[in-house]
Amino acid sequence: MSILGSCTDLIPNLVWIVPIAGGALSVLGARFGGAVRNAIAVGSGLVAALLATSLFFISDFSNYTLTGKILDDYTICGTQATWIQALNLKAGVLVDPLTAVLAVTVSWVSFLILFYSLGYMKGERNLTRYYFLMTFFIGNMLLLVMSDNFLQLFLGWEGVGYCSYALIGFWHSDESRYWVGTLGEKTAGVPESYSPSQAGLKAFIMTRAGDVAFLAGILIIFAYSGTFNFMQLSVDLGAKSNWATNLMSVGLFVPAAFLIFGGAIGKSAQFPLHEWLPDAMAGPTSVSALIHAATMVNAGVFLVGTVGPLFVQAANSLNIVYPFFATVAAIGAFTALLAASQAMVLDELKKVLAYSTVSQIGYMMLGLGVAGLSTKGNFSFGFTAGFFHLMSQALFKAALFMCAGWLIHVTGSKYMSEMGGLGRSMKITFYTMLVVALSLSGIFPLSGFWSKESILSAALQAGGISDIFYIIGIVAALMTAFYSMRMIGLIFTGDKSSNVKALEEKGGHIHEAPPTMWVPYALLAIATVALGIIAPIFFQQRLGSLFSAYLRNFGIPSPYSFSILSDIVPLSIGLAVAIVGVLIGYLAYVRRSINPKTVVASGPLTLGAYRFFHHRWYINAFYYKVFVYPVVSGANWLYRNFEEKVIDPINIGAPEFGGDASDLLRKIQTGIEEEYVFAFAAGIVMLIILLAIFAHL
Repeated sequence: MSILGSCTDLIPNLVWIVPIAGGALSVLGARFGGAVRNAIAVGSGLVAALLATSLFFISDFSNYTLTGKILDDYTICGTQATWIQALNLKAGVLVDPLTAVLAVTVSWVSFLILFYSLGYMKGERNLTRYYFLMTFFIGNMLLLVMSDNFLQLFLGWEGVGYCSYALIGFWHSDESRYWVGTLGEKTAGVPESYSPSQAGLKAFIMTRAGDVAFLAGILIIFAYSGTFNFMQLSVDLGAKSNWATNLMSVGLFVPAAFLIFGGAIGKSAQFPLHEWLPDAMAGPTSVSALIHAATMVNAGVFLVGTVGPLFVQAANSLNIVYPFFATVAAIGAFTALLAASQAMVLDELKKVLAYSTVSQIGYMMLGLGVAGLSTKGNFSFGFTAGFFHLMSQALFKAALFMCAGWLIHVTGSKYMSEMGGLGRSMKITFYTMLVVALSLSGIFPLSGFWSKESILSAALQAGGISDIFYIIGIVAALMTAFYSMRMIGLIFTGDKSSNVKALEEKGGHIHEAPPTMWVPYALLAIATVALGIIAPIFFQQRLGSLFSAYLRNFGIPSPYSFSILSDIVPLSIGLAVAIVGVLIGYLAYVRRSINPKTVVASGPLTLGAYRFFHHRWYINAFYYKVFVYPVVSGANWLYRNFEEKVIDPINIGAPEFGGDASDLLRKIQTGIEEEYVFAFAAGIVMLIILLAIFAHL
């Protein structure tokens, strides 16, 4: 094997190994000082990003085939490593257009967030633990993306889940300043504020619910296929009798698909397992940026994008998997509307961005869902749209969270109403946040416009039930544009809030972020502008062609063709809706010619809608009253009536009983050898007699 061959075989593994190794080395580097630790952690993120980018240079995606050349399973030195021999399972990574695109997006955005952490987390305690968890998080996400089999993917999936739990609860001292939500606020008697520890536990439990479903789904497939490997599952479908036909014969094919989608619902915070993500804002803002923009929430989208084409190939008919794709699209559309409506009325900056993320992930699910519902068989259009929006959202949402981190730090408040008028003192942050907020709104020519409109166009082209999803998506887009401009207006325009004035009177100075913080989010703003410019010129067509070639390997002939003229109607409608939403937000929160409070109080319908949205559609309160409080009450009842009355007396009496038993046994131990031999012989005789009796019976 040549040196070049060895290197190209090794690189895909290094993409995920380097961040994990960097996390371990950063712990050792901490012994030599914080600067060494930080350099190792951030440096490992940069190396991983460069290695991920190199995948496009060592792989000939223009001639992509599932079994072609360098695009087979990668492992160290070009051979798969034996993992679980009893199951004939080998560990490896898979490099294809989907994994390469995701690896590049995840690694570069993650690196910028690590770099941002140098300024944002400066002076915090427990930074060794922080950087270890961050790099371990990134490494597991890249492992998840690049795994060539379900079981290895699941390990990365769980690694990401563990890190999210630990990082959300990073400030486990649970001081009130770290809580998410407003202290004392309640919905139907359920508190709406949570400590970092509770928020981390909530994320852990809700995502585990989806993970259990995911694990059950892949185990069902394994039981009928004998493999977890994606390529092997695809190749086996060429046989007349295969795992898919066997699953269909017993009615388990669609249930297995839904179970796997359950994992995606939990990880990507889609309805009904979406309530953990807004409360995850109790963690550091850099953690929020990592979870929301680059890693964890995108895992579910990637999973659907991985299994969706496989299910179509397996079923050999879209009619069989129609319920799966219809459910993905329906949940995505509903979640986009659900979360956007809540983002419109909240005052807590990071929670607005959190609900925005839930909504945007809903759009991605909508794109992947309508791909399988297309009456024209244009699967690649919705598929490409979903992942194009994932890339776009990673850019503008990471930048929004980074800006939010500095705004909260410099004002000492997490509420937008306690900011105001900051645009004059923080021009870099202001213009950066304005650009990325407009991209989130879907304003031409930014990347968010092209990616979101491509999803809506895919829904419109799909026809049938997708027309309903298109209408829901349009309404959610209007809400998105409104709350984006509302956010800009409340933070940067108008008069300074009493909180800001009080800070300045005490000698505080509202100033721009240090370069270690503003450079990363400024670069992301530039990237969203650049992506928006090149998208209609060549990028969107190139991405679509790449995914079209990828889908052909699953027997899905779906050529991709993007034309502004052919999509001019949906593009124009989408842009008009975005402009209307931005205009309403501008008039209400920038120009102040509309009084939002007056509008809300104008009638019972508007007031009721506001309260309904503000109280999270009462879903969170419902979950606590149905699932949490009964469990807590039951545990308390068991403690009072069983542990205190039964277990504790036993524990108290056990030492006395143990002492008496010990005294009795001590008398038997005489130390006389002949007595031991006699007792042993007597036991043998009794055993023989018992065996003879039972054998006779």
